[in-house]
Amino acid sequence: MKEFSDISVVIPVREGSSRIKEKIFLPFGDNTSLLEWKIEQLKRVQSEDLIFLSSNSDRVKKVAFNMNVQFLARSDYLSTGHKASFSEVITGVVKDIPTAHFAWVTVVVPLMSPKEYEEGFRVYLDKVAARKEYDSLVSVNLMKEYLWDENGPLNYCADKNHTISQELPDIYRVTNGLYMRNREDTLKEGYFLGRNPFKHVVNQIAGIDIDEYEDYQIALALKSVYGDAYAGRF
Repeated sequence: MKEFSDISVVIPVREGSSRIKEKIFLPFGDNTSLLEWKIEQLKRVQSEDLIFLSSNSDRVKKVAFNMNVQFLARSDYLSTGHKASFSEVITGVVKDIPTAHFAWVTVVVPLMSPKEYEEGFRVYLDKVAARKEYDSLVSVNLMKEYLWDENGPLNYCADKNHTISQELPDIYRVTNGLYMRNREDTLKEGYFLGRNPFKHVVNQIAGIDIDEYEDYQIALALKSVYGDAYAGRF
């Protein structure tokens, strides 16, 4: 974990949720909530003193204390509803971290494995921080799917020139699981990605983002597959 000593892991936590009540505290295993599950994942990758729960919630603060990770107090303005812009939330949180770099990790993407986080951290330190080939990192799923908008197909011809799925152009879906950048540029530009991010491709199940209750049910159902991914069986 010493190799990641200049990376703060930020887990932004807002207790309220407009679509699923108390989403971060939904059960996700034996006596484990989604929040606790995410903390345990990150503790396999990063030291406890560099894992920060950012929130204004006393309940979240208690979880941080019980799990021996850090609590980063956030103002009500940056935590309530959508009063603050997302840029304000990002900079308001990142300004208080003690390291030059950070990983922004969301609770509601539960099936991104510690192995995938570790790979992302290593790639970031190599290609972004050291060699500067990229300016940030984002986790993505590679999509080979037929996409349409209201005007028709976007990435293929829906006619006799039909393209087989393997030959479709590479399109990437941001999973919302991991963002990485340096603190200085984030505060300057107000966002956790630059213009040239490295696309860290992760397993398809690592892209499940819990917005609706059905997403939560899908994530629960796929926990056994997650176990295979973590063990490196595919």
